[in-house]
Amino acid sequence: MSTACNVCKAGGLPILPTRYAVVPAGFPAHALDGVSGERVKDVPLDSEQYKYVTRTLRMGFLYLFYEKGPQGANYWEVYSVTADGMLWRCDDADSARLQPAMKCANQGHNGLRMHYIVIEKPEQCGKVWLAYSEHKWSSQTRTRYEKQEHRATRMQAIEPAVWAQGRCEAKNHQSILAVESNFKKILEYGDHQFSGLTGEPPWLPYTGLDRQRKLSNVDGSFDETTLKEQFTKTPWYPRNRPLGGLVDKTLELLLAQMLDKCGDPTMGVSYWPMSLALWDAIGITDELNGYCNDALGAMARYGEERALQITAASNIEGAKAALENKADDAARRTAEAVQLGQRGGNRHYEVMRRNQVINQHVPDMKGKQAFAGLENERSNGVITDAEYHSRRRVLLDQYVPAANRAQAEADFNAYDAEIVQADETRARNLENYRKDKVAHAWDRYNDNVDWDKLNRFKSNYEKFQEMATTLANTRTVELIKWLEWGLLFDTLEDYSEEVEDDGHEFIEVVGDLIEGIGSSAAGAQYLKTLVEERRDAGDRKSLFWRAIAANQKQLKPAVTNALDEAVKGKETPLPTGLGVVERVLSNLKTFSGYYKRAVSLVGESKVEKLGPLPRALKNAGIDKLMMTVGDTAFRWLQLNRVSDFVGEKIVQNLFLLSTGISDADALALVREQARSEGVARQVALQRLRTARTFLEANEAIAKEPSHKVLRDMWGKMRPATGRNGATTMRITVVVGLIEIWNFKKLISATDKTATTYAKLVASTATLSAAVIDIAIVPYQLAGKKAYGFQKWKLVGGMLGAGASFIGASIDFNEAMERREKKQYTLMVLVGIKSAIGFVAGGAAVITAISTSASLLKIVGRRAGMNVMVVAVDVVASRMAVASFARVLGILVGWEIAIVLVGIQLLVWYFTPNALEEWCETSAFGRRTFGKPQDEPKKQEEGFVAALADVT
Repeated sequence: MSTACNVCKAGGLPILPTRYAVVPAGFPAHALDGVSGERVKDVPLDSEQYKYVTRTLRMGFLYLFYEKGPQGANYWEVYSVTADGMLWRCDDADSARLQPAMKCANQGHNGLRMHYIVIEKPEQCGKVWLAYSEHKWSSQTRTRYEKQEHRATRMQAIEPAVWAQGRCEAKNHQSILAVESNFKKILEYGDHQFSGLTGEPPWLPYTGLDRQRKLSNVDGSFDETTLKEQFTKTPWYPRNRPLGGLVDKTLELLLAQMLDKCGDPTMGVSYWPMSLALWDAIGITDELNGYCNDALGAMARYGEERALQITAASNIEGAKAALENKADDAARRTAEAVQLGQRGGNRHYEVMRRNQVINQHVPDMKGKQAFAGLENERSNGVITDAEYHSRRRVLLDQYVPAANRAQAEADFNAYDAEIVQADETRARNLENYRKDKVAHAWDRYNDNVDWDKLNRFKSNYEKFQEMATTLANTRTVELIKWLEWGLLFDTLEDYSEEVEDDGHEFIEVVGDLIEGIGSSAAGAQYLKTLVEERRDAGDRKSLFWRAIAANQKQLKPAVTNALDEAVKGKETPLPTGLGVVERVLSNLKTFSGYYKRAVSLVGESKVEKLGPLPRALKNAGIDKLMMTVGDTAFRWLQLNRVSDFVGEKIVQNLFLLSTGISDADALALVREQARSEGVARQVALQRLRTARTFLEANEAIAKEPSHKVLRDMWGKMRPATGRNGATTMRITVVVGLIEIWNFKKLISATDKTATTYAKLVASTATLSAAVIDIAIVPYQLAGKKAYGFQKWKLVGGMLGAGASFIGASIDFNEAMERREKKQYTLMVLVGIKSAIGFVAGGAAVITAISTSASLLKIVGRRAGMNVMVVAVDVVASRMAVASFARVLGILVGWEIAIVLVGIQLLVWYFTPNALEEWCETSAFGRRTFGKPQDEPKKQEEGFVAALADVT
């Protein structure tokens, strides 16, 4: 016997709720039609790119607040929205829970009934306010919206009694008649040729498993249409599939059922059902962010398809640059030896010519000795040219007769000119020798590479990168419009500033909405505004600092005060202003306590432990916020000086505390830094300048007392008890940024040599890549669980966030557009090498900086990286290198896979025959001998095999 539940039996005003959404302009659906789009259309998106539509609700909650209703006044009604948009009325607001799917236990259940809600006895209702939210509202949030002034900014009102009187032109124009023609304006109910296999429209798929096609070709050319494809973040659940071959039968049945619910047939009351479009600011903004990531995901996808070609091109260029650097280094050493030899041989001639001039014009022995002494000082570089000429004029006046002075000066000048000309000729010949050696360093391998094929691929790859980068930048401009929109800030009030769990979720929401945008020019400027101008964590537009304060009322003032002190102390040396930093840290105890308690949530994968925190679950272990904004935040107060300053240390410690590090440990560290770190850097620079090799410098640096103290201090700073691997990765992002910027302090030193500069630039780049190698692990784990195009959307987010992060390793004097291209190129290579089982840090950075700095070799440890690194624990003599990395600030790895222990600037040595064969058999080899390599991993293994470890 059919026993329908009370929900199914309820009669009254049926309402089909939908949400505002954004789709690409090419999607075959009319823009908003029938509903006003109030507070949505007010954000004018580029009509060539996007348009607004309505879709069914995504997973979350539907909240109704009755000012007056059948159950009294001022009460709540809550519906849980499943992943497929079905609506299940909850017993009460507190018991509402997030459910991907639900099923009614009653036999009389009708699935169509879950498409809509029913407001019972509408004639007894006053205003009823509705809002969709992906987040479960706490009692504090509901209390907030019970106040009229807050409710009006977040919820949308309808007047059921007015509607029930047949006056469908309700005051709120977001509602329309629920009839078949209006149903079809909702995408899931429309005629959009949903795929029979995936249930997705071809113009905006979610997974797209039945239609993926290749993006690129072997020569690097690509399909522009495929590059521009975009994918929704919300799965499709079409609701108008043909039934028994009958088109629109579902709509007919749905409308009939809704009409049957309308009114009270026993009293002759009847009216039309309603459809209502609800605001979803977070959903729209998140979708726009996803569209940006689609462009970046296309880069990663291209990288996977063309991994063989990209790695071959990268390795050929890297090997060529390495051999040229080696030839350059050898030629310079030869030139130095030749110069010394020639200078010794020429010395006799110079003395003879000098004495000839002196004897000819200076009759007095004392004068001859004075002139000879002056010439020796100049020859040995003791005095400047200006001082030499000044003193020579005095000697001429003193020891040369007046009648002979003019001729004497002319003869001395002729002698000077001879010496200068000889030096210039010698230098020019040696420079030509060096250039010739460099030019011919690669000659042996030229015939093994098909340069036409390689250059054609590079040209096409560059065109692809240019178009994909432009696409991402253009889409970021549209995203920022919503990031700045008032409705988004109103929606973020769903996350109570008095509930800790809401704070955790707020951090993840902000991280998702801004993920990766810092790698574009528009996005970088927006992040700069967030960091530098919106420093009041209590200001609702201060998204970044609100997120750092976890949007908590009790934490916002402390964060704001810390930032104010940081700005004031920007140029105050740390030793002088240590007391300020200590005071600020003491005021952050509550802040520190919050993040200590949050440790157990970061990386938690069990739903029952997370509760209603969907984004915290989705982002487990991925620190999107700091990956995206970290470089901008650290760049803000960083001064290009070797010493430490109060402002930067306050910001650094704020971020350290947000990883859950003990406030006591942070305080002890900053005290030691005030005593030792500035001096330690000066010593490090001096050692780098005077040591014959970088390793020699490291060993000397490690023995310095100040370095040992700092190293031990960092060694004591371990993750809190119970911290999991995901949290450790979060720590790595923060400490990695600190380490990178510590290296940059050395770069900023005014007395560095070109060689020292090259070493330090290489160091920052390598370190950045190594930190990214850790940070992308959770992205990769999530990617393994993603399907179809969602994988590329996720990887695109990783690429964007990583590119933004790795910007810290690129010289800050470079123009943004140059940084941008270098970032993306490097991150694509990182992704490829990681995907095929090779840690990308060293090889990727080599390609990125080989044209402008010495090549480098990482001394460290990482599974699978058995050629480019050495195992530190079996090479005791290199433990000094570990000291150097820690001396400058941070121990990057904790107890996880990688420990970056140092950077060795050495030139690779290639076994010529092995490299010759590798070039011949690579993707761009002529393949006239050897076994062609057509698999990226085997090709990479062959390249690594051509390297001989440098000891």
